[in-house]
Amino acid sequence: MWLNLESMLNKILIISGPTATGKTDLAVDLAKKYKGELVSTDSCQIYKGLDIGTGKDQPGETPIHLIDLITPDQKFSVAQFQQAGLKIINKLHFQNKLPILVGCSGFYLDSLINQNYDTFSIKPNKIWRFISKKLSVKALQKIYKLLDPKNFSKLNHSDINNHYRLTRKIEIKLSKNKKNNLSLEIRNWDLLHISLIAPLDFLYDRIDKRVQKRLDTGFFDEVENLLKKYSWSDPGMQIGAYQCLKPYFENQKKSSFCQRGIPEERGISDCLQKWRYAEHSDARRQSTYFKSRYLNKAYFFDITSPMFKDKIFTLVSKWYNKL
Repeated sequence: MWLNLESMLNKILIISGPTATGKTDLAVDLAKKYKGELVSTDSCQIYKGLDIGTGKDQPGETPIHLIDLITPDQKFSVAQFQQAGLKIINKLHFQNKLPILVGCSGFYLDSLINQNYDTFSIKPNKIWRFISKKLSVKALQKIYKLLDPKNFSKLNHSDINNHYRLTRKIEIKLSKNKKNNLSLEIRNWDLLHISLIAPLDFLYDRIDKRVQKRLDTGFFDEVENLLKKYSWSDPGMQIGAYQCLKPYFENQKKSSFCQRGIPEERGISDCLQKWRYAEHSDARRQSTYFKSRYLNKAYFFDITSPMFKDKIFTLVSKWYNKL
């Protein structure tokens, strides 16, 4: 019995995959069956108030951790996320609950499960930070692409357009200090990694429907309320869904070409199409990232295949009950 308890305290279930694959719904179903709680690994859902635009799902009675950590005007590094995430995992293990990591931000997930993730002890370079403030996002993109073309190609739309994140990635690449001095040790956990996949055309259709759903549930009102407190230059407001609507709201501020709450199709259509394409791009990058990063470390399930959920539950059952 003691051996079984010790084994349970060491298990972590991971549900990854590109956007719109139904990760949260699956994770909730598994949490209910296996006494689990969700741990978000989504880099966008850490911001309070950015709910509709980030697709922040609230799974009812099933707790989800690591969302709503900071306000949109605050900075939050992967190092901070790692520390918070490890504390939550240790806490859940102590409570004899199964941590279920769920999300599509590969770097955030890696920070929790990859013991070779050794960049967090690299301190800010004051000279580089001073220089980077005078550079545009496009200039930072060119620099990072030159320094690290492989990882540049894996960045999602939010990361690739985020001034602070690009600055930090370049800072890490330029640093020669690669030692990691974590205050919390990453244990040798018993991991089961399930990664959901789907044909891109199928995902594009689901993404487009989700964009429309977010509009129908008040996304314009959410952005309008956020702009009363925050500016477009704040870290949270640089997330793709919000940046894509920036031209519309800036034009709306300058003129009155649409009625309040009823956007004129001619004025918003380009912004919405840009948003859809940005999420399509994220889906492609995320699909490539998880397939290349975890090819021999995860079990991949196509959500368009019949009975894929039954196969997942069978796999999880065998792993969960194994000593």
